[in-house]
Amino acid sequence: MIETDPSACLATSPGPEVPRVSSMELIGPELQRFEKLLSSGGDERIAIDAAAGRNRYGTPRGMACGETWFSSSTASAISARGYAGAAQAYCSIDGGRRPRALPAWFDSIRSRLASLFGVAGSEIVLSASGTELELIALFLAQSIFRWPLTNLVVAPAETGSGVLLAASGRHFLGSSPFDPGAVRGAPINGMEIPETLVDTIDIRDQSGSARSADQIDEEIVRKVEAGIADDRCVLVHLLDCSKTNLGGLRRSTAARLVERYNGRVLVVVDCCQLRCSPAQIQADLRAGFMVMISGSKFAAGPPFAGAMLLPWQIVDQVGVLSLPPGLLGYTAADDWPVALHNKIDRQFAISRNMGTGLRWEAALAELERLFALPAQFREAVATVFSSAVEHCVRENSRLRLIDREPSNGLPTSRTIFPIVSAAHDGTPVASDAIHRALRLPLSSGAASQASTRAFHVGQPVFVGNQSALRVCLSASHIVDVADNMAGQKVFEAAFVPLRSDLDNLFLKWARVTDDICQN
Repeated sequence: MIETDPSACLATSPGPEVPRVSSMELIGPELQRFEKLLSSGGDERIAIDAAAGRNRYGTPRGMACGETWFSSSTASAISARGYAGAAQAYCSIDGGRRPRALPAWFDSIRSRLASLFGVAGSEIVLSASGTELELIALFLAQSIFRWPLTNLVVAPAETGSGVLLAASGRHFLGSSPFDPGAVRGAPINGMEIPETLVDTIDIRDQSGSARSADQIDEEIVRKVEAGIADDRCVLVHLLDCSKTNLGGLRRSTAARLVERYNGRVLVVVDCCQLRCSPAQIQADLRAGFMVMISGSKFAAGPPFAGAMLLPWQIVDQVGVLSLPPGLLGYTAADDWPVALHNKIDRQFAISRNMGTGLRWEAALAELERLFALPAQFREAVATVFSSAVEHCVRENSRLRLIDREPSNGLPTSRTIFPIVSAAHDGTPVASDAIHRALRLPLSSGAASQASTRAFHVGQPVFVGNQSALRVCLSASHIVDVADNMAGQKVFEAAFVPLRSDLDNLFLKWARVTDDICQN
């Protein structure tokens, strides 16, 4: 139930003007250079396949016109707003051809992020992706602690496939942004500290059901106590939102651990889905927690863009930073704020990562519009979206929504909906086949929007022994509804295009499932 009229909320807060770039400013070779930079400075995950013209997430270098994206738990194509914001930044720095202007540009990106999420004394380190942030968190913990370290990771299966390798200081792919010769699983030069251990905590039981917040907290506390008793320090992960909209470790429990074991426990909050409020991130920083965010999930910027927000307590504890040589393949000089850059005693191999900067510009174009909108309006869109998805699932007896009820202590505001599909006899239908088919025109049937349009949803993820696809709300959806209301539409009418996209998605989902079952 929406208690406040969204139209009244929005009337007093139109938000900043959307940046615009004339199509004449970027044409021919300059346009190609801009789009090439937009997908540069990452690893093999965002490499553009020459034949398909897309990366492994299905996103192209530029905009994907005529396609519908409900896939922000994995990745989204750049929006028109994001594209305009990145293009405007590209033009303002002359495509990176003025090197002296680039450090100030990266500082401005950090400043804008700080305006949204930061608190007094906090600093921000940029990165190519969220997984790289695991390396940054590990490096900072190793720099602060003088004791053997346990890295306690919550639900690695629901965060990222390379998280456990990164958390142990190993290469998580066969390439890195600045080192194409990385060997997956090999120790990163300088981070191979034998005393560092990695341990994990699951947020689901073996059947795939969500564990209670009490169960998760109690296991984490036991493992922290065991680590301290073994003369170790502990880096504790707090998962704000997983690939399936679950969380792990309550903030109150994390705060008690830090207070109880002052100087022996650090907390890093995984907010890479970025599905919490700026106020929550600010509260985490005030509590002394490090916070990892990404501009390429809920923020709907193109993959990849990561940032580590550091509270003043961490900045003050850091002395000389002896950057491991192998970490130079993952981080550039301008990724680091002056306060920390001045403490680094090693020469960087790369000065700047233009791709990271442009992708953050795209994400900020959405985030600054989003958070200029009243919180009641944002919640209203999320509530109506949730109801629409749940209605579509109920209308199809062959679909089932996982985690119908929020678990105790875990996120109650749903923006990720994991869904499993079944044949008429109840046998599971392969999610990867449905995922591929949703992006292709149907081979038969009427030439309707549902049949011909490409629909993108979150990649398959295993929940217990079931494989689920994920339908996701993103920042761009909420801003689109606000823009529709700026055209003098009432809230219900402004939401109609988004509801129509959902209806067409689920209509195609049903037809695709029929086709797969018949073959």
